[in-house]
Amino acid sequence: MNNTFNINRFGLLLRRQWLDFGKVYLGTLVILIGILVVAYWMLMPDIKNISLNIWKSPNLGFRYLLFIFFGFFFTSIIASSYFNNLGKKADTIIELMIPASTFEKFVTGVFYASIVSACSFLLIFYLVDAAFVAYFNGQINHMITLNAELKPAQTMVEEVFQDPKTLNYFKYNMVSPFTVTGIFLLGSIYFKRYNYIKTATTLILFLVLWVTSTIYTMKLVTDGTVWVGNSYWQNERNIMQIFGIASLLITIAFYITVYIRLKEKEV
Repeated sequence: MNNTFNINRFGLLLRRQWLDFGKVYLGTLVILIGILVVAYWMLMPDIKNISLNIWKSPNLGFRYLLFIFFGFFFTSIIASSYFNNLGKKADTIIELMIPASTFEKFVTGVFYASIVSACSFLLIFYLVDAAFVAYFNGQINHMITLNAELKPAQTMVEEVFQDPKTLNYFKYNMVSPFTVTGIFLLGSIYFKRYNYIKTATTLILFLVLWVTSTIYTMKLVTDGTVWVGNSYWQNERNIMQIFGIASLLITIAFYITVYIRLKEKEV
């Protein structure tokens, strides 16, 4: 028997893990849908503003903040709960006795916590957004026929693909959901209790320290100086590419650490 990876054993492990993980996943998904619907209902523009000519095209910029905010919380909660049983002695024994290799358990965790959670969030967010946009356009359809300057609302996907700058931001940040899941997967293994709170606190402290130190260093180096030379570091696209590559390397490092930590648990 292959102790590293066996496709039949991996398929059985996927089914087995769904029995435990599926409850948390589906429950969190239902809560996400409810919160998104309430948020959209409260934040959608008032149709009266159109009749009063306060604005001539719908402003739905709040969706980007909702996308980032709820995307982070959904993926982080799912990832943080996946290996949560390894922090409980009774459940740890059961998890370690599962007849599957460490690599298969790792791949299963990445599949559910990263791929499934990210894809399901994108799908749910798109469906909720499309439903509210269709409803909103139906309400103002008669106003559009009377006012040629008034444009119907677009889904966030349509807006992103029509704006090259916004599309670049999304393109260079595609790895971000996997970075978040990698961090919280590691936290679910590393911390025995309150792993989500401890992981989130550690992440916030690190981000605050990293941002403040970076700003302070850049100010110290560039204060009172004049830029001379090529404009590579002044090009926003180049900065985004470097950020994307750095995020990818950090994500890979976190996943490798998750695998090592999981293997240590097996020992």
